[in-house]
Amino acid sequence: MNTDNTTHNPGAGWQILGELELPVGASAENALYAWLTEILHPLNLQAELLNKIIASAQDAVARAIQAEVTLKFEHIHLTVFVPSAREEKEKAWGFFRLEKIEDTKEDQTDGDHAVEFYLYGDGN
Repeated sequence: MNTDNTTHNPGAGWQILGELELPVGASAENALYAWLTEILHPLNLQAELLNKIIASAQDAVARAIQAEVTLKFEHIHLTVFVPSAREEKEKAWGFFRLEKIEDTKEDQTDGDHAVEFYLYGDGN
């Protein structure tokens, strides 16, 4: 498991809160829980939302690992984004998840699966 601080550009208005690279086949459940609770702690999320984000990440990774049998992924990249301009103490948060699968050629074995989480304040 590596934390990766490379720069992605998801578009104007978003900044990276954290990145994680998991090798396929790694036992990811505990690593995901620890990583997500650490990077999301400064946002003061309600426990229910935090648990939904963690469950969503664990689900995405589990499905990616199952798909590895046919798609030959080497890594799963997780990135969490938050708005660049945000209130210091957002009252309520929401999130959505995007998954991206790198197109692999028949003989390639180095494809990657990316999971991106976008957290946003709802303005309450």
